[in-house]
Amino acid sequence: VDLLEVAYGAIKDADPEAIVISGGLAPTGAINEDAIDDRLYLRQMYDAGLVHYCDAVGAHPSGYNLPPDADWRTYEDPDASFRGPFENRHPSWSFKATMEDYRAIMVARGDTHKRIWPTEFGWASVDGLGVDPVEHYEYAEDNTEEEQAAYIVRAYEMGRSWGWVGPMFLWNLNFAPVVGVHDEKAAFGIVYENWDPRPAFGDICDMPK
Repeated sequence: VDLLEVAYGAIKDADPEAIVISGGLAPTGAINEDAIDDRLYLRQMYDAGLVHYCDAVGAHPSGYNLPPDADWRTYEDPDASFRGPFENRHPSWSFKATMEDYRAIMVARGDTHKRIWPTEFGWASVDGLGVDPVEHYEYAEDNTEEEQAAYIVRAYEMGRSWGWVGPMFLWNLNFAPVVGVHDEKAAFGIVYENWDPRPAFGDICDMPK
């Protein structure tokens, strides 16, 4: 927040109309020597004066192998090979819980007029790519391409219906042709290595804007 304060002032001096978004927090579900839970981190950012130094709150809500509107406390998928969300239940697995928890923190701090900007979100799927998931991204094997498409569209619908969400930046368009299908980023993409559209590409084009 000290860095954000300096940047916010400099940006506003250069362009008072510029929108300054706080750094997008990524779900960790952890408090240890390597990480801190993102919800706690956001509270600490507010303790340090965040409310004065941003126009929107950045977020990176992940979906892993859960639908965007799934209740992380009760959702079950007995066929899922990646068992993290079911054997170690925590709201950080859930797109919905992450977004709603951030909003609740903002409301509790009286910062109700600002919107959350998901500057990175999406669902990984190796379906149709002809590769196994990369280590630590095993959940990408559980999401079919059709589920990836449906989850992305549903997330956009949820963001619009909530009323406190700003622009949503999908991760990603084209990493399959850029870095190849063996890179973990390719599983999140919505085009194949040859630039042909995956199902999500068409569904996003066709969804109401």
